[in-house]
Amino acid sequence: MKVTGKTAGKLAKWGALLGLLSTLHGIVPSGQAEAAGNVKINVNLAAQGPVMDNKHEMINVWDFRIHWTSEATGRPASYFATQYPFVKNVQFMTATGGSAERDLFVNPNDRSTMTDYKFDELLTALHNVVDQGLKPFIKTGAVPLKFTANPHISSAFGVNVRPPDNYDVYYNYIKAIADAVVAEFGINEVKTWTWGVLTEYENADWFIAADGSPNTTKIAYFKLYDYTVAALEAAIGANNLNVGAHSMSVINALWDERDFIDHVATGTNYKTGAIGTQIDYLAASYYDGAPGVGSSGNSFADTINLLRDKAHSVGLTNLKFGIDEGRILNGPGDDNRALFSRIVAHSYQGTYDAKLFKIMNDSQIDYLSTWGLSTEAFWGGVTPVSTHIANLTYKMVGDHRVGLAVTGSAADPANEIDGVASFNRGTNTVHVMTYNHNPNMNANVTETPTLTIDNIAPVSGNTVTVKQWIVDDTHGNFWQTWVNDVVARGMQNTAYSWSKYSMEVPKYLVHASDRNYWYSRESVYKALATITPTTTTATVTGNKLVLQPTLTTHGVVFYEITNATNTVTTTPMTDDLNDWSKTYAHSSGLAFDTANASVLGDNSRVTRKNTNATPAEHVIYKYPGIRSFSATGLFATHAEAINNFKLYTSPNGTTWTQQTGWTSSDAPINGGDWTRRVYTLSSVPAGTEYVKVEFPTGGALSYSPQLSKVNLNYVYNHVVNPSFEDNTASVQSPSSWYTTGKDLSGDYTEGGAYNGSYKLVHWKNAPYETYTYQTMTGLSNGLYTLKAWVKNDYGGLGTAYMQAKDYGGSGVTTNIPTASAWTQISIPNINVTNGQCTIGFYSNSPASRWYYVDQVEFVKQ
Repeated sequence: MKVTGKTAGKLAKWGALLGLLSTLHGIVPSGQAEAAGNVKINVNLAAQGPVMDNKHEMINVWDFRIHWTSEATGRPASYFATQYPFVKNVQFMTATGGSAERDLFVNPNDRSTMTDYKFDELLTALHNVVDQGLKPFIKTGAVPLKFTANPHISSAFGVNVRPPDNYDVYYNYIKAIADAVVAEFGINEVKTWTWGVLTEYENADWFIAADGSPNTTKIAYFKLYDYTVAALEAAIGANNLNVGAHSMSVINALWDERDFIDHVATGTNYKTGAIGTQIDYLAASYYDGAPGVGSSGNSFADTINLLRDKAHSVGLTNLKFGIDEGRILNGPGDDNRALFSRIVAHSYQGTYDAKLFKIMNDSQIDYLSTWGLSTEAFWGGVTPVSTHIANLTYKMVGDHRVGLAVTGSAADPANEIDGVASFNRGTNTVHVMTYNHNPNMNANVTETPTLTIDNIAPVSGNTVTVKQWIVDDTHGNFWQTWVNDVVARGMQNTAYSWSKYSMEVPKYLVHASDRNYWYSRESVYKALATITPTTTTATVTGNKLVLQPTLTTHGVVFYEITNATNTVTTTPMTDDLNDWSKTYAHSSGLAFDTANASVLGDNSRVTRKNTNATPAEHVIYKYPGIRSFSATGLFATHAEAINNFKLYTSPNGTTWTQQTGWTSSDAPINGGDWTRRVYTLSSVPAGTEYVKVEFPTGGALSYSPQLSKVNLNYVYNHVVNPSFEDNTASVQSPSSWYTTGKDLSGDYTEGGAYNGSYKLVHWKNAPYETYTYQTMTGLSNGLYTLKAWVKNDYGGLGTAYMQAKDYGGSGVTTNIPTASAWTQISIPNINVTNGQCTIGFYSNSPASRWYYVDQVEFVKQ
């Protein structure tokens, strides 16, 4: 900124190939047994990871007419922001056709005209989404009836599964829809929306050619995607378009979904004749069969990894990956019916969703869409445990994830105790979510782990404020009381049209008398479903905070700890080893291997050129104040046993100490022919500035092992928006930086950065005086170093320097040098004595003289 010195559930069955489920559970017991366990949960605020994003941003609706036309019209504009602040996008599934009810025409069955378009209901629904401050996600398809001479209606989903007879006619239809929304909402709004082409594109219940051939069907979908994207690009503009596709992927289907990824990356576009087609995200479906019954196909993470690995292997490395529909298909075995919104109202869903949240963060899955948020889907009703978990985890958005480790044994061996923790330095807040998940809905053993938060300190005083939310059978949950009411009323399975475990209770009750009873008691259920936090203060001793959560089976405890900072703040670094840019040095006998990317799950790895180099091949990393380190190795275990990498640390790059206290975890890849081993040093000696990974010598294969990825955490950089990336665009006023001086237009950001996409520029076509700065507060007193990468090809800058001031001592500067290559400049030994410092870049320069700035660092020495 500038200153002058004066920001209805899915109503159809899913086509998964599942048989009968075994009987698992009955009515849930109300009591919880306590037993001895020795579980310890350790949170390390010094082990700082990536910034956490919103995993629950998406909801989807089977038919937009059900919840987003008359039902949504006239609702308070703040409804979603108040009830479901985590929701940002509303996905309309199969929004543009496939049946007489869905097709957007005056007369869907009249084949004498193909252009009697009628978009009013869609536009109304889109207005209702936008009026809630949300962004539409329009999924095109299935193909309208009149576009297919012989439509075939899927028995599973009730839509036409045939391709269009004429793709140009279909192109005109999609373009007309996009033109209509642009005319209605304006391009600045529409360019923030998302588009998708068909649902589960390789599922024959959604799309199949008349001859039933997998290859014919596959080609038909390629055409459908290419023509749809071309139509959207024509109406919206390719640069304004966010478009992708949704496969099933959790189980095998009619054809291999990875062939589509090949097509959009390297295939010939059926509409334009160019190579490739725009794609911005890939999504899949994921369903467990029932509570406690896993998927009949891939695991949750592997479902996405199937798509990600293929995308990376063909060069599509910047896509988002999400779950467009999912959770749990059916209730447990005592009724074995489909769940209305694929969500149970039982507390099982709370810990199930907490576990999925952890997996999404572990596996870099961007979002998990949901079919419903209350017992009435969205508008009104009672809030279930799954929505509580989404609301609580939304508190973590913008935090840095921090280390969380679980040790010891649970009282019930089937209890899975785990969690996720995060820290936000800007708000001095720690968040910790812990859960006790058991695959048996009837399990009832409570766990009482010891939760220790290390490297924590109060911002002021010696206490922190601890706010605690509990979600389990008796906190924030109406389910047990409803079950008791069901028993008292003598209701049998015939009283339900869907699984009796479904979250949307009044939607599945067959008899009006039962529905009336539910509504007569709804205020009671709402009160029971309310979660109210308890707030206490806790003393921090020796930079540790010890808490004692009580985790009933299927219980979640969520902490928000304020007035808290970390004693050692670190920044994460991840090196995917696509090049040498993040390494400090490496030996000459190493090479990048980019072959077999889809098999090994990595586009680029480092391997030896020969097996017996002397000294051993190595890679060195240099970062200030390294605190923790991990490395991923790939081993061809079909040919030979694992011969481990060696890990060394050094304070100066000269004296090296081998570290033997690492832990490792293994996973088979490529059908078990290879093994992925992750080495972890959770802490390193104080003063570590260098880490070396040394390859083993000997072995039968020079290409085994391979170094796949390196992660480390190093001392925190206090500069906000240090690389000028936060605006995600070239701007006049970079976020968190201020400008003063005579010429407020003398600085801006643009592309061509040293690192990332954007850099700071000082330039004007007339003589100018400009100062770009930011002030950091809340610093611990001590010595700091200010660094930045700069570039200036011509010199003649007049007066140009980097400065540190207002830190309790005299201001210090260093001049911007004439350097045609990026050059790092620094000011060491800045002695902060008042908890703050202003850093800045000054120019008093002739016309058209310039310099660039990127990657500014202010770190404690």
